[in-house]
Amino acid sequence: MTSDYASVTLQQALDTLIKLQSTAPPTTAVRLAQVADLLNHLSSENAYLNSLVMDDLPPSYRGAGPVVAPRAAAPPPVAPPPAPVPQQPAILQGHISVIAAPLVQHFNNIEELLFSGMNDALRPPLIAIRGRAELVQAGMLGNITPEQGSWLQAIQESTDRAFAVLETIHEIMALQKGDAKIEQVNFISSDLLTEGWERIRDRAHQFQHEVTIQAPEVVPLARGDFYQSLIVLSDILDNAVRYTAPGGQIRMSVDHLGDHVLFSVADSGVGLTEEDLQNVGKPFWRGDHHRLVRQHIGTGLRLALAKEILARQNGELIFSGEPDLGSTFSFTLPAP
Repeated sequence: MTSDYASVTLQQALDTLIKLQSTAPPTTAVRLAQVADLLNHLSSENAYLNSLVMDDLPPSYRGAGPVVAPRAAAPPPVAPPPAPVPQQPAILQGHISVIAAPLVQHFNNIEELLFSGMNDALRPPLIAIRGRAELVQAGMLGNITPEQGSWLQAIQESTDRAFAVLETIHEIMALQKGDAKIEQVNFISSDLLTEGWERIRDRAHQFQHEVTIQAPEVVPLARGDFYQSLIVLSDILDNAVRYTAPGGQIRMSVDHLGDHVLFSVADSGVGLTEEDLQNVGKPFWRGDHHRLVRQHIGTGLRLALAKEILARQNGELIFSGEPDLGSTFSFTLPAP
């Protein structure tokens, strides 16, 4: 009887668990750590059982060769070479494979299962909360005071943030699974900057930012998914607008780097600390040690999504900056 799990090793299962632990929510990470401890415990018990089985086997099964009676005039014995490390009996190897393989398969899908349950559990109450808040704001229960209006606005912003988390996680998972379609086309790089500017123009004017666009005389072509790349650029621009004090400067630019095209957004905002530089792009991380960052809601997922989008286009996210002196966020796309 053959098994589809024969090629799966214990180390593969442990590696998968470690990978999932690094990105899972705290509660889930604890459970994954418990499963990893269980697998390590099973591995130790397996080694112990294996040693017992090998001790009980005849020498011919332990790699020592058949037992031969010594001859009367035999010369002094020569030290034998080190005995080969005994292989695990197939039956014990099978136990580990059968245990590890379903765990590998299960935890490869655990993020999807967790998200599906979270989505089903959260969307209905979020819709209900937002709908009722809108009805109250519209005067269904009578006139509301300015203070009540601000509370209702906060409720709507919080529900919008929760919906944004669900949507972003869904997009990241779709990219990781290969379900999101990436259409590689050649496009004029300055068109991406122009479209990005159109998306943030009103907000930039609201904050009285000065926005400039720079491009070389010979505008390079870039190759990638225009829409997905626009998502990346829009998120970077949105961060620049929000995390720059009113009246700041934002510069959008594009440069030709031989095999790649570099899109950049430089701002005069809060900048980046050493901690920021180590954590930017990690899911759910935000540099909220700065007051201006705390003033704006966010999820810490958009740059994580940007990295996934760029990875599918052979691109890369690059960033630099200094505290209170601004930052530059860039990304590359291949040149045709």
